[in-house]
Amino acid sequence: PAAPLLQPVRLSRAELYRPPTSEELQQLKETEDLFHSGLLSLQIEELLKEVTLKETKKKRINAFLHEINTLLSSVPETSETDLTDQAWLPKGVKVPFLQVPFSVKGRFRFLPPAEVNVVGSYLLGTCIKPEINVDVAVTMPREIFQDKDNLNQRYHRKRALYLAHIAHHFSKEKLFGSVTFAYMNSNHLKPILLLRPQGKDEKLVTVRLHACPAPGFFKPSRFYPSKNNVRTAWFMEQGTSKEGAPEPPTPHYNNSILCDTVLQSHLHFLSNVATDFPGMKDGLALLKVWLHQRQLSKGLGCFSGFLASMLVAYLLMKRKIVKMMSGYQVLRNVLQFLATTDLSMTGISLAKDTDASLPSLDDFHQAFEVVFVDPSGLVNLCADMTASKYHQVQFEAKCSMEVLDDSTVDGFQLVLMTAKPMLRAFDHIFHLKHVSKLQSACKKMQLLNELMDRGGNYVAAALPFVVSLLSRGLAGRVLLVAHSLPQTPEWHIEAEPPKHKDIGPLTFGLLFVPEFAASALEKGPQADRPEAQDFRAFWGEKSELRRFQDGTICEAVVWEANTVCQKRLIPEQIVRHLLWLHADIPESSIYYTGALLESVVKTGKEVSGTGEEAMVSVVCSYDDLSRKLWKLEGLPLTVTAVQGVHPALRYTDVFPPVPMKPIYSFHNRIRNKDLLLPSEDRPCPAYISPLKVVCHMEGSGRWPQDKEAIKRIKAAFHLQLAELLQQQHHLICRPTVTHTDVYKDGYVFRLQVAYHREPLILKEVVTPEGMLKYQDTEESQQLELETLHLPFLTSSLHGLQQQHPAFGCTCRMAKRWVNAQLLSDHVSEECMDLLVAYLFLQPAPFTPPSSPQVGFLRFLNFLATFDWKNSPLIVNLNAGLTGE
Repeated sequence: PAAPLLQPVRLSRAELYRPPTSEELQQLKETEDLFHSGLLSLQIEELLKEVTLKETKKKRINAFLHEINTLLSSVPETSETDLTDQAWLPKGVKVPFLQVPFSVKGRFRFLPPAEVNVVGSYLLGTCIKPEINVDVAVTMPREIFQDKDNLNQRYHRKRALYLAHIAHHFSKEKLFGSVTFAYMNSNHLKPILLLRPQGKDEKLVTVRLHACPAPGFFKPSRFYPSKNNVRTAWFMEQGTSKEGAPEPPTPHYNNSILCDTVLQSHLHFLSNVATDFPGMKDGLALLKVWLHQRQLSKGLGCFSGFLASMLVAYLLMKRKIVKMMSGYQVLRNVLQFLATTDLSMTGISLAKDTDASLPSLDDFHQAFEVVFVDPSGLVNLCADMTASKYHQVQFEAKCSMEVLDDSTVDGFQLVLMTAKPMLRAFDHIFHLKHVSKLQSACKKMQLLNELMDRGGNYVAAALPFVVSLLSRGLAGRVLLVAHSLPQTPEWHIEAEPPKHKDIGPLTFGLLFVPEFAASALEKGPQADRPEAQDFRAFWGEKSELRRFQDGTICEAVVWEANTVCQKRLIPEQIVRHLLWLHADIPESSIYYTGALLESVVKTGKEVSGTGEEAMVSVVCSYDDLSRKLWKLEGLPLTVTAVQGVHPALRYTDVFPPVPMKPIYSFHNRIRNKDLLLPSEDRPCPAYISPLKVVCHMEGSGRWPQDKEAIKRIKAAFHLQLAELLQQQHHLICRPTVTHTDVYKDGYVFRLQVAYHREPLILKEVVTPEGMLKYQDTEESQQLELETLHLPFLTSSLHGLQQQHPAFGCTCRMAKRWVNAQLLSDHVSEECMDLLVAYLFLQPAPFTPPSSPQVGFLRFLNFLATFDWKNSPLIVNLNAGLTGE
């Protein structure tokens, strides 16, 4: 600006203390918005510098690509043999393809590539660090193909043999530091060859070779979603097929071949989109970071960077994005689109021509769960994605938009710099340890057609049905049922290709609706309704007829759960039951971690609960005592407020007190004093921890103004409270000068009388000149803490527990951890309660945890990652602090 932002101004005392005008507040808001906008731009600029590839490295990558191109033209030819005759392959290389069944027709020979082209994000300038991948399309000559190569994996096996021959010759070259195989996005039908440079540049780049068919060889009409290209007789190794038997469509198989035919056309399409659109490069970089932080960008059915590029192109075509937009605006528009559009219900297409012969969107929806059609109108870019995974993307986009629109938080840090692994993003996690059990699941769920379509990949075939099964069983309890993306690691060219079970455990995440997640009842339809039979078939032996209070007789499932802890694990019972009933997956194969850490807040060897019931019992007894204090008759001043201070009254006491009843045979009774004296020859009586309660008395002119006199008046009140509670409610009380102990329901409540003006009187100091002034003293601060701040904290956290039932147990687990690190002398209980409260009050980019275990894991991560040195931690209890 022309004028400096800060100018010296002389203000009078009246001007200094006057409230700001509405115009000044508006100006302040505009200045603040401008500051945040500039800060965001700076943050994005720094992030883009970190992930963008430098020009010097591009030159080294280009040189590496030129050398690969030269080597490809020098790979020797081979003589023609049957596809099953693979004796010509050297011993140092294995075919990167699971050849099951092995027998297949067709012949193969190797000829040098007809064409070699760099495709994908590298040429577009949208690839980002740390993993720089350059995709190279190697076009196989037309001469190596025969008619009907579209059938029974013939094309896929030729493709694998072609790459195997290249791999063998490249493994002898000193140019390469490593030559390995991998599956493209973990799709086992699409092996690719990974090449890395030798020496210090080995981590610079990974070149991925994709073998592609000769242009125009395959007729696109052969690969429509409704067409079959895998014969049942061949797949089942039955010899001859049954005459007249209809063959099921193989849309995923067809799509895998079509993807190879359009690699170059996709590059040309995106290149045209990126022309004169600098914001696209930055926007895609931000999108890729966003996807990476949420573990959505790798694996079978992932939301890849290529898919993000195509989505930007679609929004540009629909004029929801314009080429004048910045990278941040591109990010926001893509997230807004994802948050509001369900591609599992309403697919989209990049095809401009409405060719009647091409498949319609309805045809794609019948074959795939998620639909996004490429510019050719033939390829579904989301073919491998499950509806569950897309709904997770959609949910994350909604959450991110809410964070970006919230001016009170650092949206950049939360959306782009905070990792969201499944372990912290979902309330319950369970692992399918033995993925091979999905073979029996395919058999039980009769998924032969899906297995044929997926080339025998039982994980990919069963996964959508397993997720659908769990979603139906947990309906009403969960917001989201998600799964990890199957990922197959790369392997050496001398090794056999990984099998489907080599992806390791498959992880599932459940995000709960807190109000209904722990419901023990699953109410079904009335017994005479047609839906009742379907309900019984779905729940099996768990379903039974029950009469309800409204007189109806309905099918119902009742889950066993006696404690709060067990109720939290009702979803585990549902998962185990349904997977065994419908998918033949035994309980031993399911590792459920919903309450793995809750054992640290359990007491005793046979206790099944985590102390939450004990906490409720304490609060109920306290509430009853409060009512009795309010209604006491005979007090000279009435009780204006009763406030708890003890951690048990805010549900955060690690081990809440349990009711203790004296064992009279262990004591000698002193009748004249109404006391019990422990016997020397008996065990020591149990210690009862007192629960501190502050009892505020009404103000009156009769209260003295001297601090010592106030203490004596309070002592008199303690005596009178004890006497009246004994007389009117028959409670055992023991008064002292500073408090009165009340024994009730097995608990000891320590009542402390408070007078609201006492802290102010304690602050009075007389100067040597005889003037009276007020200043904080250690005594006044301690009294304020005990009578004002701690009661407010307790009541606020008590309310937070009512909103989020997992809060109290999370606090207790956090305190156990702090004690285990021998840090409890350095961090107070109140400080721990507030730290955990912050995670529930401001959970972004997560949702508030419904599981104490997840809350605790987030707590540890929060302690480790928060910028304590430069940022204040503000716990906004009861939303009392506004932006201003």
